[in-house]
Amino acid sequence: MASLPLLLETAFTAHYVLILVVFLPTAWHTWASYSKLADFKGPLLARFSSLWLTSAMSSKRANLQFYEVSQKYGDLARIGPNTLLTSDPEMIIRMSSARSRYTRSRWYSGQKLEVDHDNLFSTIDEATHSKKRAQLATGYSGKDIDGLEAMIDSHVIELMNLIRRKYLSDGSTFRPMDFARKSAFFTMDVITDIAFGRSWGCLIADDDVFKWFESLEIIMPNAIKASTIPWLSSLFDIPFLKKLVAPSEKDKIGPGKLIAVAKEIAQKRFAEENPGRHRDMMGSFIRHGINPTNAASEAILQIIAGGDTTATTIRATTLFVITNPQVYSTLQSEIDSSVTSGAIISDVEARQLPYLQAVIREGARMWVPATGLASKVVPPEGDTINGRFLPGGTLIGKSDWAIQRSKAIYGEDSTIFKPERWLEARGEPLEKMERTLGLIWGHGKNSCLGKNIAWIELNKVFFELFKNFDITIADPSNPWKSLNYGLWVQKDMFVKITQRKMSY
Repeated sequence: MASLPLLLETAFTAHYVLILVVFLPTAWHTWASYSKLADFKGPLLARFSSLWLTSAMSSKRANLQFYEVSQKYGDLARIGPNTLLTSDPEMIIRMSSARSRYTRSRWYSGQKLEVDHDNLFSTIDEATHSKKRAQLATGYSGKDIDGLEAMIDSHVIELMNLIRRKYLSDGSTFRPMDFARKSAFFTMDVITDIAFGRSWGCLIADDDVFKWFESLEIIMPNAIKASTIPWLSSLFDIPFLKKLVAPSEKDKIGPGKLIAVAKEIAQKRFAEENPGRHRDMMGSFIRHGINPTNAASEAILQIIAGGDTTATTIRATTLFVITNPQVYSTLQSEIDSSVTSGAIISDVEARQLPYLQAVIREGARMWVPATGLASKVVPPEGDTINGRFLPGGTLIGKSDWAIQRSKAIYGEDSTIFKPERWLEARGEPLEKMERTLGLIWGHGKNSCLGKNIAWIELNKVFFELFKNFDITIADPSNPWKSLNYGLWVQKDMFVKITQRKMSY
């Protein structure tokens, strides 16, 4: 029988061996991760773990966290053991150009709504992504949709009718309207009508139909955090967990309901003798060879991505305008002096109004509607940027807030809302501004295909709102609740709206 000292010695030896077996690989992995990108500065925690990134994504102000890091550590800052953050627009262009060897990271795969099916945005494989873009480009752009402007016009009219019916204030009566919610109603109705010829009906009902927005405000932040934070992303690779948290077409409300509606419409279309005869977005997808499953998933993507981002631009730009008296006055003067050919201004007519275009550009610049990292993967052989080597496999995300506030591009007053900058700039400086602003919608092989539709919506809704109404913020000390997770959750933007006496 072994003596007590021998037993104790054996126990202690086993204990230390166990510590070494667990600790040494962890320590080696931590050191290897640190040393790989040791030349790049960033927050201390970010050099060794994902804790800083987890904190940033949970702060509800991720855009500002990334901006502050870019300001402090430069245009390539470290925000994770294997993740860098760029605020250099030329780097964004380099990574997304047609022939770039940079690829889309797992961040994109986290952007799918259906557990077992990728949409265009969530597709990582380069060949598959390129093929899908070719099939979907015409539909997403609106070029293949009959009566596109008339469709948008009808919802602009619905929005104005809703305001006149329920939310006009006068000298003795104040009827506050949540502009944040009504903007979302407008874009949701527009994009569902365009996507599959059936409006969601929010403006008519003046309600969050099927609790779409209430549900999205819960699901969206968690989905983006899961795709951004590496350990969470890996966790949701487990099929059981995926199905536990993802929306289901069996749901009666929210994104699940949208999945069910889109699939129902797709199934009915493909049961027809000529499923591509419909001149809406889904019809275009079908005519270009998309199968039933993809037809539904791409329509869903356009609704979620296009509706939310356009609504954000409407809210933020309106807030900037109505809190800047000189801008407000100049914009309404241009609107009042313009002549339109129909009940609602046409897109062609709106694009001829220089100050309106400057206001929209500046609003989108100041409040980027989508600020997610959208990380790309450095090619296996690595890359060299400004004399600094980037090891293969490194993730590089973007800081939109820093890019769109660059003093080198937009001037020393880049942090203020100033539409005039777009009218004063000339030649190369203007070209650089326009190219940089365009990065809001991506670039090259990663550019947004629905930008044209969004711009038509913005042209029409801003012109008609400021032509017909005077809008003031109800509480200037607390204009809205605005939280950032990569996309925005915005609500409680209460405004006072009165009929303009000069409207015609």
